[in-house]
Amino acid sequence: MAAEHELFQEAQTQWDLEKLYADLAIAKQEIAPHKQPSLTPVERELLRGLLCRYSPTEIAAQRFTAPKTVEVSLSNSLYRYVEVLTQRDLNTLESWRDVANWLATAGYESARLEINWSQVPDVPVFYGREEELTTLKTWTTEPQACRMVMVLGPGGIGKTSLLVKLAEQIQNQFDGLIWQSLRHAPPLEKMLHHWLTQFRSLHPVPAGDVHDQLCGLTEYLRTRRCLIVLDNLDTILREGDFAGHYRDGYENYGDLLRRLGEEQHQSCVLITSRESTKEIVMLDGPSRPVRSLELPGLGPAAEGILQEANLSDEKQWGQLIRIYRGNPLVLKIVASNIRELFSGSVSNFLKQRITLITSDVSFLIEQQFQRLSVAEQELLYTLAKIREPVDVERLQQELTPNILQPLGSLVRRSLVEKSAAGFTLRPVVMEYVCDRMSREASP
Repeated sequence: MAAEHELFQEAQTQWDLEKLYADLAIAKQEIAPHKQPSLTPVERELLRGLLCRYSPTEIAAQRFTAPKTVEVSLSNSLYRYVEVLTQRDLNTLESWRDVANWLATAGYESARLEINWSQVPDVPVFYGREEELTTLKTWTTEPQACRMVMVLGPGGIGKTSLLVKLAEQIQNQFDGLIWQSLRHAPPLEKMLHHWLTQFRSLHPVPAGDVHDQLCGLTEYLRTRRCLIVLDNLDTILREGDFAGHYRDGYENYGDLLRRLGEEQHQSCVLITSRESTKEIVMLDGPSRPVRSLELPGLGPAAEGILQEANLSDEKQWGQLIRIYRGNPLVLKIVASNIRELFSGSVSNFLKQRITLITSDVSFLIEQQFQRLSVAEQELLYTLAKIREPVDVERLQQELTPNILQPLGSLVRRSLVEKSAAGFTLRPVVMEYVCDRMSREASP
């Protein structure tokens, strides 16, 4: 059998376990003075399982024992202790579900629900973003808080770091906190089941029934003010297609976003992604409860990254920041290489008149390139060959009249930028695509 600390420890994020252990021990002495005064390790383990809203059968499976053994143990011990503690008649507890409900009514729940909050990434150094933080705080706090906010931008731009800092500043305004990374693409029904088993005052919802799970979620978010962060939504979006289409088997995430964006509730959902989805596009608006924030690169605040890397030629740092569009992660990688290859001299690096594409930077762009449709890839190649800003009419002449959809998709993915002169690739993307074309042309 597993050690005590290995099972059902998630209960400690929702319940005052130490007080509950102590008070149940007193109740135990009232009806079974001949037994061990404190709760046994097994009794504590079974209690935690019930508080996590696992059935006796589910608890038995995790303890590798027979369901009947767990049921008999509960009937002879914890059920009776809970009746005494909550001042109910003996043998009136008829369902395992009553344990969590009765103890919640008795006030043994912790003040705030936290799910996966221990998984929030550490952001020891944070540069700039005061304007974006102010905007997001305005959007996410009372009296006119948004129901959903999506933060968009290319890889490495700092979307996750921004939401970590925002959450640190606003979390005390919420009754519950959920941090959910989608990096490993969890199926929606599995993710929701994990959430719902930890929600207070909510009847258990069958695992795998997504419709009922969504109803249970929205019901809870109407009665509790929760902060939910969905990090890296783009990992459940389809590769080889235009922006915003879901991978096969993940289309039900669209139902999640639609319901959380459309239905009234008092919670706030924050999302990071490299690209938006049709649900967000349809619901988004400057005065609506669903909004999007395109995260730009860092401006002068990015100098802190270069200073931390001990680069010289400070007067030319601004040019370096512009070349890499203020992308914090890319600048950290490039700064490290300038320190190693050019002894930290930005001036000597700029004399090379190249955009430094290391394997790490290339990998970031490669991730996005592989997600593109064939039409988008062809458009990138065309823009790389032209190498200067170009208008839509010329692109239509070079490729096809049906250029608007792939062009718009590339702009939304932050691979193509638009200026008064027209459309062109970002410098790092330009260098990557040119290098790719050169490799493909080699025999």
